[in-house]
Amino acid sequence: MKKWIFVLPALLVLISGFLIVQPSRVDAGADAGKLTLQGVKFYTDPSIAFGAAKGEGIPIFVYARSESCGWCKKFEEETFTNQSVIKTLNGNFILVSIDTYKQKNETRNFRVYGTPTEIFFDSNGTEIKRIPGYTDTETFLNTINEIAK
Repeated sequence: MKKWIFVLPALLVLISGFLIVQPSRVDAGADAGKLTLQGVKFYTDPSIAFGAAKGEGIPIFVYARSESCGWCKKFEEETFTNQSVIKTLNGNFILVSIDTYKQKNETRNFRVYGTPTEIFFDSNGTEIKRIPGYTDTETFLNTINEIAK
């Protein structure tokens, strides 16, 4: 009986922490096939995004992530809240986010072996650059500015 006195409060703290963090970080919104991470809106269907990019002639940014990835959370909280990053991504790229646990086929097709992974494609779907793992905001901003030129 004494064990349960310590176990139950610990479980409640863990569960409540998970429920509190989730909604503020990710908002699927009313748009089907779209995902908002911090201030950045992504397509979740790569085929729609690649079609739009080809039609508009602009590059694609694919962000591979998972809900349980600590480095993804850090990247999203730091980078997707930076106004320069948001402005550059929204103005110069078609954005796609894939969840590596929920979108297994896409994960294989993009050859994603860990999260986070950032992949850039030209408007025809040819890979330009791949960043496996976490990258700091300044490095990421330099990369997207270079690709957007």
